[in-house]
Amino acid sequence: MPPSSTGATPPGLRFVRGDATSPQAAGPKVIAHVCNNRGGWGKGFVLAPSRRWPEPERDYRAWHRRRAANDFGLGAVRLVQVGPDV
Repeated sequence: MPPSSTGATPPGLRFVRGDATSPQAAGPKVIAHVCNNRGGWGKGFVLAPSRRWPEPERDYRAWHRRRAANDFGLGAVRLVQVGPDV
């Protein structure tokens, strides 16, 4: 569990270890990840969701291809549903 600079976990934050592509919480879940603004996909954390679901990579690549006509860029957010509650 990564501590803050004081060695304590910040209030309201709980660290959970496990497979991020299989969240174990009740209700709706969000698997967040930060990506680049160059259209690159294929290294780091994105490999895990790509092995489990095709939708995030497909959506990201299509979003990048159409970037002249959308909000693709630093700070933009995309939500891609990969399951009923994920």
